[in-house]
Amino acid sequence: MIRLIGNQKVYLFLLVACLLYLGLGGVPVTSAQGRGTGVQWDAPMHIPSPEETWSWFPDLTVDSQGRVHVIWSETNPEVMGTKDSYLAERVFYSMWDGNQWSAYNDIVPPQADIIRNAIAIDNSDTLHMLFDYRSRSGGFGLFYQKAPVDDAWSAASWSSPWLVNSRGFTYMSDIAVFEDEIHIVYDDAHVASGDTPETVQDECPVCADVFYRYSADQGQTWSTPIDLFPTTTGSSRAQMEVDSRGTIHIAWDEGWDRLTGQGEPLYGVYVHSADGGITWSPPFTVTYPVTTNAQMTVGSDGQGGVMLMWRTTSQEYPGIYYLWSADQGQTWSAPQTLPRITAQSWTNQFDVYDMATDSAGHIHALVTGFVAGRERAVPGLYHYEWDGERWSSPTPVYEDGAGVWYPHYPHLVIAQGNQLHATWFTRKGIWKAEVEAPHRIWYAHGQSQAPTIITTPRPKPTIPAPTPTPVTAIQATLAPTLSPEQVAAAPMSQPNLDEDMLLLLLLSSGPVLAVLLIILITRRIRT
Repeated sequence: MIRLIGNQKVYLFLLVACLLYLGLGGVPVTSAQGRGTGVQWDAPMHIPSPEETWSWFPDLTVDSQGRVHVIWSETNPEVMGTKDSYLAERVFYSMWDGNQWSAYNDIVPPQADIIRNAIAIDNSDTLHMLFDYRSRSGGFGLFYQKAPVDDAWSAASWSSPWLVNSRGFTYMSDIAVFEDEIHIVYDDAHVASGDTPETVQDECPVCADVFYRYSADQGQTWSTPIDLFPTTTGSSRAQMEVDSRGTIHIAWDEGWDRLTGQGEPLYGVYVHSADGGITWSPPFTVTYPVTTNAQMTVGSDGQGGVMLMWRTTSQEYPGIYYLWSADQGQTWSAPQTLPRITAQSWTNQFDVYDMATDSAGHIHALVTGFVAGRERAVPGLYHYEWDGERWSSPTPVYEDGAGVWYPHYPHLVIAQGNQLHATWFTRKGIWKAEVEAPHRIWYAHGQSQAPTIITTPRPKPTIPAPTPTPVTAIQATLAPTLSPEQVAAAPMSQPNLDEDMLLLLLLSSGPVLAVLLIILITRRIRT
């Protein structure tokens, strides 16, 4: 029998504690992606909005206090084509504080033409918004505004609008903020405004390409627009994700143009930038299984893993497809389909899929479709989770048992590392249903098994006092542009190792330190 005396008892106690840490209560020895999957979704909520009009195309973001900020397009079909048609389109806003939704309010002056919008938030709890609006020079202008979160309900609190597209032909855009830099992507005519169809040999002179810009000074100046993939056909439905390392990922559909209506969906395109938007990878095109692909979206685990997802418009290929790259798009897996789901019929040219990533590096996706074993008369909205190797089974987020309401246009953001926030809109019948059918917007919350990350907002930057905006038209100034030389010379911000990051680093190093301690204790006991 071995008798332990003195310090040997202490060493043995520490040895047992280390073993318990590794085997029971400590940080798993596997990587962060080894955490389990599974998201608990709360019941979806209808966001209050005008009942007699169309509430659709929502987007959302979440501030440091966990409050959810939603904007959407509000369309009044009753005044279309009448003397009051200038009141047909507005941008509405509402905020969820965890208990109730604030009263909805319009934050962009009404106009007759289609408005689409996007929103993001920075580390100082300032909201940044993009929206379409007829510019005084004609065409479909894309405008940028910002506001502090506490006052965003008031149109007067938003800054003066800046015109950020240059060719006047934008339908859809996306916005993201990383550190202190604002990134935007949008479709716009690939022919410059000074050109004419007579001077350009092009099958569709005013069809769109996808453009990118960024601002490093809170939207005061913007980089030169970059045409990410010049083509002679239309480009649409651009989506952007900026991962935890600051790499920018953009995906879109090629072949069909929204504003002219020309063309048909052909293939998806993906590009990325690892230096904050200065240089871009060559376009990667996806033509599998056929050249009728649409609804391309992108996600990233922040560790070099990139996920692409899309569907076809062909009835012969009803699945939802994906590609995975573990090396930042250098190589790709064989295309596969999401388990147990088929895409809804191609009657909706404006739908999207969306992805976001939690603090464990798991990629979460929202898609609409029909799930095997959950037969419904209409498609539902479903959640999937990627753990680095495979997708989970589908989890329902929204299903209409009455077989009336079709979900469309889901958007997903993840806050505090593991809090999932989703929004979408519903309408009756298929996309070409009668115009009398109202449109409703929805919100749902879920929680993943990833670690919680608490962030503290930085001091708010100085925002110029807002200029009152006329209610009948927007007086906007073209956003100042940096030259290519200024862009190349501009310092790019780097991620900060704040207290949360240091704590996460310490915890992730725990197993290694514990093993070293075990070796040291074992040697002490033997001596």
